[in-house]
Amino acid sequence: MSNEEMQISEAQLRALTADMVDMHNETFPTMYAELSEFGSTMRSTRRAEAKLRRADLARSRRRFVLGTGGLVLGTAFLAACGSDDDEAADSPATTPQGGSGSGSGSGTGGGADASALRVNASLENLAVFAYGAALDAAPKGKFGKSVPAAVAEFASHAMKQHQDHADAFNAALTGAGGTAYTEPNPTLAGPVTTMFGEVDSVPKLAMLALTLENTAAATYVKQMGELTSPEALSAVATIGPVERQHAAILSFVLGDYPIPDTFVKLGKTKTSLGAQPGLDA
Repeated sequence: MSNEEMQISEAQLRALTADMVDMHNETFPTMYAELSEFGSTMRSTRRAEAKLRRADLARSRRRFVLGTGGLVLGTAFLAACGSDDDEAADSPATTPQGGSGSGSGSGTGGGADASALRVNASLENLAVFAYGAALDAAPKGKFGKSVPAAVAEFASHAMKQHQDHADAFNAALTGAGGTAYTEPNPTLAGPVTTMFGEVDSVPKLAMLALTLENTAAATYVKQMGELTSPEALSAVATIGPVERQHAAILSFVLGDYPIPDTFVKLGKTKTSLGAQPGLDA
């Protein structure tokens, strides 16, 4: 593998990687803070909903007791009928309340937002896997006899940034009382593994990485029109440009126009697997 197969010099790639690191360091603290706030808000919302459900249940029980207590003064037949009537009357009143709370904040979109953050964590995990596999395989000659050191440096920094993003999304999920999502995206893991097996040069590796970056970017752009939590929306709006910067560098490596399209394509393309749906718990 010679440096000529890469369409930019190692010095150029190192300079672009340095800019990428600077951008990540500037934006990541804000993103992490926003996601931490999302987790705290979701936990508070769930606690409030649980408190309301307990209060509704207590009121239903009091109504039932008062109703049957009054009917004791009547005949046994009227008491039995009255008890049945009270139970039937209470059921419609309590069921909608319970249904609203069971959605883990579905009334405020919290459940859907959490599902979106799970898919985000899964995409970041997938990128970490891919970059890590590339770094492990490079010294073994999978991509040619020698891989430019600047390529490994870019891959190492990109992998770390994706790991940071995954950790931030999972911090929000666990902060909300949920479970961290630590596996690669289940829909894409198989196809990406197959694609990686066919990679045998730095340009092909760059193309695979570009596909993952564009897939994440498309997912985040799609979510900008769907998320309801200001904190979650701010987080994906912050991370989206970082993914696009990764994509721009990879395009430069491939000798393509390094400025991404103004509008991210949400469907599948030759360099994107398309925006991904949320993942339910």
